Amino acid sequence: MRTGRCLCGSISYGFDAEPEAVIVCHCGHCQRHTGSAFSVNVLVARDALDIKGTTKSYRTTGVENGNLRDRLFCGDCGTPILTVLHERPDLIIVKAGTLDDPTGLEPTAEVWLRRAQDWIAPAEHRARFDGDAK
Repeated sequence: MRTGRCLCGSISYGFDAEPEAVIVCHCGHCQRHTGSAFSVNVLVARDALDIKGTTKSYRTTGVENGNLRDRLFCGDCGTPILTVLHERPDLIIVKAGTLDDPTGLEPTAEVWLRRAQDWIAPAEHRARFDGDAK
């Protein structure tokens, strides 16, 4: 069982399932949403996630692929917690930085590298995906 929470503790969650993937995303929206150079995303079966508290949501349309995303965050402290993928309703993204213990969740892929900050060097052992910019 993995657990996590927002910075203030108003939102907490848990899931008892192996992640489908752990992916570093360099897209512009993930950079802006996290306030960082990238987001580390843990993809989990949506029905395995149990969330307590009420999140706020902001919908975006990916510049890179045109897909809708619902970005869920704490309305009290603003912590980004989850992302809903409209094209994959069976999965949900958990932001790795909100996990109580992220031990053992090494990313296996990096996406949207063309958007990566110029000081970021992708790890050689990870799969890479850039897609076609739209």
